[in-house]
Amino acid sequence: MIKWLFRISVSIGLAGMVLGMVMGMMQNFLLAPAHAHLILLGYVAMFLSALYYRTVPEAAASQLAPIQAVVSVVGAILFPIGIACVRLGDRVVYMPVLVAGWLTVVTGMLLFVVIVYRSSGRAPARATTDNGNRPAPSAEKVGEFVFRSTVRK
Repeated sequence: MIKWLFRISVSIGLAGMVLGMVMGMMQNFLLAPAHAHLILLGYVAMFLSALYYRTVPEAAASQLAPIQAVVSVVGAILFPIGIACVRLGDRVVYMPVLVAGWLTVVTGMLLFVVIVYRSSGRAPARATTDNGNRPAPSAEKVGEFVFRSTVRK
């Protein structure tokens, strides 16, 4: 799930950037709200959620995580399409697409809020060696400074 969430987010980010470049070349910024939402929802929000899932494995293991990911992908695509349709066409005809996209985005975010609240209150995992002893301190020299790190139980 995490791998495809990263891939979809950067693909949508690329599409949003191309849309922005085309608008700039044409000097027609009618679709700027669709471009902005495509970048923010499709690229930034989904990429950040994928990073959260990568960082907090308990969140990714949740039964809600794949549902949230699919809902967010659908919303990140549907909402900007709805915005573009309303801006380019008949507002009354395309408003249901816009509203459906907005509701999908909000649903995905609400699911993500539940996942974050459930998984963020737990203590972080601690690194140990296979035999349960503390690992030996390691030192890394950077320039003139030596940084020492230890993992404490």
